[in-house]
Amino acid sequence: MALRFPKFSQGLAQDPTTRRIWFGIATAHDFESHDDITEERLYQNIFASHFGQLAIIFLWTSGNLFHVAWQGNFESWVQDPLHVRPIAHAIWDPHFGQPAVEAFTRGGALGPVNIAYSGVYQWWYTIGLRTNEDLYTGALFLLFLSAISLIAGWLHLQPKWKPSVSWFKNAESRLNHHLSGLFGVSSLAWTGHLVHVAIPGSRGQYVRWNNFLDVLPHPQGLGPLFTGQWNLYAQNPDSSRHLFGTSQGAGTAILTLLGGFHPQTQSLWLTDIAHHHLAIAFIFLVAGHMYRTNFGIGHSMKDLLEAHIPPGGRLGPRERKEMASSFETLISERKYMFLLALFVLLLCGSILVFANRFSSLSLSDLERSQQISSRIPKSSAPSVTDEIKN
Repeated sequence: MALRFPKFSQGLAQDPTTRRIWFGIATAHDFESHDDITEERLYQNIFASHFGQLAIIFLWTSGNLFHVAWQGNFESWVQDPLHVRPIAHAIWDPHFGQPAVEAFTRGGALGPVNIAYSGVYQWWYTIGLRTNEDLYTGALFLLFLSAISLIAGWLHLQPKWKPSVSWFKNAESRLNHHLSGLFGVSSLAWTGHLVHVAIPGSRGQYVRWNNFLDVLPHPQGLGPLFTGQWNLYAQNPDSSRHLFGTSQGAGTAILTLLGGFHPQTQSLWLTDIAHHHLAIAFIFLVAGHMYRTNFGIGHSMKDLLEAHIPPGGRLGPRERKEMASSFETLISERKYMFLLALFVLLLCGSILVFANRFSSLSLSDLERSQQISSRIPKSSAPSVTDEIKN
């Protein structure tokens, strides 16, 4: 007899009603309730599901880029951000009558559209994207990462590639991976993008793969890095009258600590943001090596817990060992702690992000748009809409 969905619960699979389908979908990731579940299989399923979640995130962000490039008016908006209303995507609804079509056809659009209020246009413009071709390239790259994540999730469920329980319980290696490999390397990569693409873009230079080796982010290149004169990277920052996207009022600094906000845009300085991410990258790259892995350097979590002497209270050596043992075995409790810590970090980060404006929202956008209109390379990718005016 062929197995019916869900394969992980034979009791539920014998249910003759549609409850079999809905309960099967609802409990697909409730791994602890599945048939013949073991601790090893539980860890392996959770680990593989993380790759599936990453694939969904990459696919979602790729879709945002693709739909704006396909159905939006990004290139028109770049020319005049103050007056062109950004389009999120077109509306293809056969139930729309003529009144609805007229209501949602804004300005010079060819058909009904949704206006983008998420801020992705401003963010993409701030980080150096200028054409539909840039958006398509980003969409394809994220789609590639999504496919890689799906393959990785499937691969780690195969018998030859399944990790063991001891691999999951190696806290030191896990900390090394997340601190250095995830936070450190990603922050360093984002610093590189800001320095090589976003900051030159804010000064009127269009940097892409075909010319990034020819356009130096700083006039002296890597000289100050190798000679120890790092302060040169902070000299000559953009002036307060700098017009975003042009060389007017632009400086040469790439890593600054100016503090405060740009007087025109009320946003953080891009060079300050680059400096911040470089510092974060350095801290996490070092922090990841604080814990002992295969190289024999750093600390052991077990030794730290045993050597810790609390100032008082009931947290003695026996209680600390019980807490460490529970933390290793109780997955749900560990998840609650991680989610709580993540909630605090995301809350603080979202407050900082949404309290500030984008660097491109200048009070002199009209003057800026007139100066850069002839400098932006035109993409051959077609757009389904014209400029949308207020």
